Amino acid sequence: MVVIRSSLSTLAVMSMAMRRTSSLMTSSGTMCCHSFFLGKSSAASPYSFQRWNHPRFLSFSSVPSQSSSVEVIDGGDGKTNRKGPSRLFPEELNIIYDSKCNVCNFEINFLANRDERISGSTTTTRKLRMTDIEDEKYNPDDPANGGISYAKGMSAMHAVTADGRVMEGVPVFSSAYELVGLGWLFKFTEWPVLKNIVRWGYDVFARYRTNVTRGSSLEELIQAYEAKQKLENSQTESECQTCSTDAAKRA
Repeated sequence: MVVIRSSLSTLAVMSMAMRRTSSLMTSSGTMCCHSFFLGKSSAASPYSFQRWNHPRFLSFSSVPSQSSSVEVIDGGDGKTNRKGPSRLFPEELNIIYDSKCNVCNFEINFLANRDERISGSTTTTRKLRMTDIEDEKYNPDDPANGGISYAKGMSAMHAVTADGRVMEGVPVFSSAYELVGLGWLFKFTEWPVLKNIVRWGYDVFARYRTNVTRGSSLEELIQAYEAKQKLENSQTESECQTCSTDAAKRA
């Protein structure tokens, strides 16, 4: 029952998001439903939303920053364009997720615990790597992150394979569950009759996910992030100019 509950959590929210689509599209205000998904879980539960200190949630790639092309797989026809030359990290798949989304955290917690239970807790044995796109240390230019920007990563679930392929949308869930021995739960997403319907449903869910789970639209979050980045860059430049001026005076 726990496995079924976790595997269907994304589909359930997709359905809810589709039912709310018409009202969201006509609303002029922000939909503050953050508390809708907030819930209390037992301290002993492996699915607690508060497990931010889990080692794989805090791990970032130490791969050198040399340029590296990547093979791209989109959420539609699965065609590839480019391929990376070498393995980027020990795990098989790096999932880039939004830690401030409770629905995402539920899914990530389940996958992380399942992976640890069947594969072990070390980077050399586990199959999944989790990277928080909301972490201040997140670097889209790191080859292990596949060039996924904040805007792109927030618009849909993304993942990068160890050989540099980038996945988006439903294929991310299919691959992740396959790696933890539960691939059969997402086999139906590849059935010709349902494939396009499932991916359309996910697209709708992804478009309005943040309205439901974070109380802000995707556009608002991206604008806030870009403004923050601009301010930080401006402060860094100002500090550099100050240091240069001080150095010139001492000389």
